[in-house]
Amino acid sequence: MDIKVRKMLGEDREAIRSILLRTEVFNQDEIDCAMELIDIYLNNPSQKDYLLASAINGNNEVVGYVCYGKAPLTHGAYDLYWIAVEPEYQREGVGRILLNYVESEITKLSARMLLAETSSRAVYEKTRRFYIKNGFSEEARVKDFYSTGDDKVIYKKIFP
Repeated sequence: MDIKVRKMLGEDREAIRSILLRTEVFNQDEIDCAMELIDIYLNNPSQKDYLLASAINGNNEVVGYVCYGKAPLTHGAYDLYWIAVEPEYQREGVGRILLNYVESEITKLSARMLLAETSSRAVYEKTRRFYIKNGFSEEARVKDFYSTGDDKVIYKKIFP
């Protein structure tokens, strides 16, 4: 599979919205939040809070994306805000390619750690396994954070 990662372009926006909908994981509030961060990135090129990249297949189609950024007021801590892959490309290594891209980029910036947070809902089980499989460990869990019975699970990956 020929997957390339490049900085997100404005023309990627609707393809990413479609991916977020078709994964059938994210609720409407989550999709709205993801799109808000995409719009901040696309409409304000001088901002540094959100960095976004798209995974592109051999036909130049967007098959995934990632959003990450430096955690404010930290020295070398970064947040992985969003990672989503086209359903038919899931389990094909695209998520790992996007994560490797992020790790390569933040390592150039002297990253010490990368944090990822997610929900404890059953629909996020594959996401939680993805983080563990890719070298993250569960760092914290905030009970009933998103709603009653829906914990916030925070994963951490340390860089040497």
